[in-house]
Amino acid sequence: MSVAGAHVVLTDRPVALPVLLENVERNNIAENVRVLELTWGQKNLDQFSPPFDVVVGADIVYIEETFDDLLMTIDRLSDDRTTLLLSCRIRYERDERFLELLRKRFVVNLLHQSRDVKIFSARKL
Repeated sequence: MSVAGAHVVLTDRPVALPVLLENVERNNIAENVRVLELTWGQKNLDQFSPPFDVVVGADIVYIEETFDDLLMTIDRLSDDRTTLLLSCRIRYERDERFLELLRKRFVVNLLHQSRDVKIFSARKL
């Protein structure tokens, strides 16, 4: 998206930031990209300027204890015009529970399924 002129914010936990920064540099996309630390549910959400037009999450649904923090973070970064794109493996019953929680706050649509990987779009209710 950044190569098309969009302003992009890439996030990860502190331990993964060096790899994320290296990927940005190797792909020569640093011009419109900011790399920031993000730990779901933490106070560092203040460094962002929501709402975002698009929020993308890939393989972020796997630890049930983080679901409330993840949902709160998604909620804080979006408004009713934000499109959430979420790619995840539905491996366990807990993954379905996350989708149930998401559906309480968002209209969720399945866009694509390939084996056990599903891609959803969502918008706030």
